[in-house]
Amino acid sequence: VPEESNIFWIGRKVTGEHYGTINIKKGYIDINENSVTSGEFFIDMNSIKVLDMSETYNKKLQKHLESSDFFTVDKFSEASFKIKDTYNFFMIDNILFNGDLTIKNETVETIIPATISINDSIAESIGIINVDRTLFGIIYGSGSFFDDIADRAIDDNFTLKFKLVAKKND
Repeated sequence: VPEESNIFWIGRKVTGEHYGTINIKKGYIDINENSVTSGEFFIDMNSIKVLDMSETYNKKLQKHLESSDFFTVDKFSEASFKIKDTYNFFMIDNILFNGDLTIKNETVETIIPATISINDSIAESIGIINVDRTLFGIIYGSGSFFDDIADRAIDDNFTLKFKLVAKKND
């Protein structure tokens, strides 16, 4: 349910961090006997928002994130995660989603730890993942690729905190 799901992102640099939101476009999960067997969800890259500065600076950073320095949203308007396997760990509501994360048409096998609750008609999952942007060809401002950027370096990893809600189709 895209309107009940959300993703909060955090990007860090040497001198601080920025944060904002991005929207789920659509998705599904298949559940068999209270276990997730497969699924896929899609992120609307055009919905990226910056929330931590004045409106003028938010818009400036948002445009930069949309540009070819970062996510090239005019060409790659969708990112996705396709679940291949799931594993329960520690307690029954803790789960590892193993699947393919695709950003900018680059796919990387990824494990996402989360919690999940499933009842008769609703499944809800909450989790946090750190994503290495350089694996998706996003190297702008990376200290791993550029030696001369000093305190302007941007962390290779960004964090996604998510809440996904799915309702049973009748």
